Amino acid sequence: MLAAAGALRAEDRLGEVVVTGPAVQDAQVTAPTAFATVIDARAAPTQVETLADALADSVGVQVRRFGGLGDFTTVSVRGFSPRQVQVYLDGVPLSRADNETVDLSDLPLDAVERVEVYRGTTPLRFAQSGPGGIVNVVTRRPGDTPVTAASASYGSFTTRKADLTRSASHGPWSYLVFGHYLGTEGDFSYRDDAGTPENPADDRTLTRINNDFNLGSLTARLGWRSEDGPAVSFTTDSFGRDRGFPGRGFPQDADARRQTVRHLSRLDATLPARPGLPLSLEGSAYFLYQSQRFDDPLGPVIQLTSDVEEQSVVGGGQILGTAAVGSHQVPGLLAAVSHETFGQRDDVGSPGVQPGRQPDRTRLRGTVGAENQLMFLDERLAIVPAIRWEGFHDEAPPDPRVAPGLDASGDSDTSVWSPRLGVRVEPRRGIAFLGNAGRYERVPSLQELFGQSGTVVGNPDLEPETTLNWDVGLRLTAPGLGAVVTRPSLEYAYFDNDVDDVIVVVPTSVNVFTSRNVSAARVTGHEVSASLRLWDRVGLVANYTNQDAVDESDVPFRNGNQLPGRPAHEAYARVELAWDAARPLPLGDAAARFWPGRWWFDANIIADNFLDTANTQLVPRRELFGTGLTLEPIARLKISFEARNLTDDQTRDALDFPLPGRSFYGTVSWGF
Repeated sequence: MLAAAGALRAEDRLGEVVVTGPAVQDAQVTAPTAFATVIDARAAPTQVETLADALADSVGVQVRRFGGLGDFTTVSVRGFSPRQVQVYLDGVPLSRADNETVDLSDLPLDAVERVEVYRGTTPLRFAQSGPGGIVNVVTRRPGDTPVTAASASYGSFTTRKADLTRSASHGPWSYLVFGHYLGTEGDFSYRDDAGTPENPADDRTLTRINNDFNLGSLTARLGWRSEDGPAVSFTTDSFGRDRGFPGRGFPQDADARRQTVRHLSRLDATLPARPGLPLSLEGSAYFLYQSQRFDDPLGPVIQLTSDVEEQSVVGGGQILGTAAVGSHQVPGLLAAVSHETFGQRDDVGSPGVQPGRQPDRTRLRGTVGAENQLMFLDERLAIVPAIRWEGFHDEAPPDPRVAPGLDASGDSDTSVWSPRLGVRVEPRRGIAFLGNAGRYERVPSLQELFGQSGTVVGNPDLEPETTLNWDVGLRLTAPGLGAVVTRPSLEYAYFDNDVDDVIVVVPTSVNVFTSRNVSAARVTGHEVSASLRLWDRVGLVANYTNQDAVDESDVPFRNGNQLPGRPAHEAYARVELAWDAARPLPLGDAAARFWPGRWWFDANIIADNFLDTANTQLVPRRELFGTGLTLEPIARLKISFEARNLTDDQTRDALDFPLPGRSFYGTVSWGF
């Protein structure tokens, strides 16, 4: 729904509401010409849903899953690879210098207020640009009304979840504490083809083993705001998880496990514009620590014992200033810096690598960006030119553990420029035409530049991946079409992305690989999204994504193929019915006594697509249907039931990992 949905009462919200920017105020301020989606996640504690689930229902977004609930999950936007999409938590970049792919399952949805998705554009306020766009996860904020809430869930595959929160405001001070737990056995059944997809005679049904996990997170926020506008807040987010890694379909690994610990602290300060000084400032500083350990005794999958621990320590900050110059210009300037130290310890070693600790690698990153919002014709025409410079200094000391010839060490200095231009034309209220064009670059990671563990040899001569993006489209909104149809909206976008110098890992011998700029791609497509309400009781949301993602690689067997995990067609639709005493169901006088509640049904249709670059592993079309019911027998108490994948459509996803079939969940919540 449109921005007004955020102000609706709880029973009016359409659960995970998809809001198309820049009608939402935050999206409009951040990027007035961008195609953006804001996902309202405030209802997440009343059901069992993950960040991957919420993103998968959004237009222009594809999610790749390495298993079921809580397993490794990545996001692709408009056909870009996960490495080319920047993921933020409260404005702090989560991609690491050694490996830029972010695992969405490390970001629980329940403590989240909203998720912002900027497709193909990086707004000025984000320090690290992403060729494919930005996903910004915004945690909950305390409101004016005190909140004490709790919820508990249970469902298929012995899945359990619990939330507990408290928030309040006292004068200029406010605080919030949110605790979250999620765990599952993950023991779903799936069909295995025994490695012979052409021979169905040897297919069998197996049960997933070592697919359990337990995770917990704690988010706390303390804020202060003066009467005349200046504000300061301090936020901490701590996350920990232990999970099994069974591998692909068969054989399964019964012992491989990974433990993850992450802590983020962030200090924010804002100074709004004052009379006579039309300048506002936003500053922030953050500290991030992340540790991951992977342990696998000799097993049937990897055939090698592994005990590796990786640690990242990052510190950074930024300052953003915006001003109003006359009545037609709103210039902005961003300056940001971050420093990351990455270390790895391998207690077992591997062929060509002795056990021990790898010397710490570092990346120093600086960003300077500027834009100017030019407004004309009573703000019906907006032209936004922008440019961004990002500089990198990388250091990788020699690794004495690695055999000669397999170690790539040294220093690297790189700088990239990212110009962009956005245009917004609003000939009349409710009709807006948008267009954007920009050039972006992704600098190689430390792993690509300097290698990892002896098996992957670095290539310091790598060039950044470059992309040329442009899109154009329109947005239609209206307060209503009579008494029946209210808050209708329609958005259409056409996008065209040219990607060059794509970095891929290629073999140099039987057991040694390296990274090279050998690939290119072209992704074009269409996005359509629409929403409306009927009789102020029934909500309808639908979107459709079409994309043609073609590999234009120099590798002959890949040239002309479809990029894996990018279905040509994907459609999503959701209908929701809400009722209460003020808006009873049209079933006569008796309906006024029904408990307040809401019922929803959704459908996600995904076209067939390939799992591999050679286009030999085809995933058939998926048709996923779900439904749910929430009732409120007494004020603030909600009882929810939901069913996912009603038709038990089982298939596989990234790297041929099996996905679960039909599942059921129930939740009891108080105060959410």
